[in-house]
Amino acid sequence: MSLPSINIQNINEVYDLVGDAQVVGIDEAQFFSNDLIEVCTTLANSGKRVVVAGLDQDYKGVPFDPMPELMAIAEFVTKPLAICVVCGSPASRTQRKTASGDRVLIGASDSYEARCRQCHYIPGEQEDPALF
Repeated sequence: MSLPSINIQNINEVYDLVGDAQVVGIDEAQFFSNDLIEVCTTLANSGKRVVVAGLDQDYKGVPFDPMPELMAIAEFVTKPLAICVVCGSPASRTQRKTASGDRVLIGASDSYEARCRQCHYIPGEQEDPALF
């Protein structure tokens, strides 16, 4: 099964695109402004099922807006975990593998990997516990 998707830059573009869809999916939610909260609320109040996916923490383990507020107002929250690449435990963190201090750094497996709380560290601020 496949579903059509559309790249957008501003979350308010959703209003012009949703049409008569019954379900609206929004991926990479952490990259949208806090306007996402109002958009999701408006769509849900109009009877649409809104499914949002995104990281809830940045590479330092700090909550990534707008995710905390979205999680608070959602009827259902599912928080799937990856597997820590160091120890194999459930991983709730995203380990940045570079020393960049930018909060957002677009990258794939060359820039990030899944880590559990114990194996996660902040580059430039802490030692990598995987080295010990």
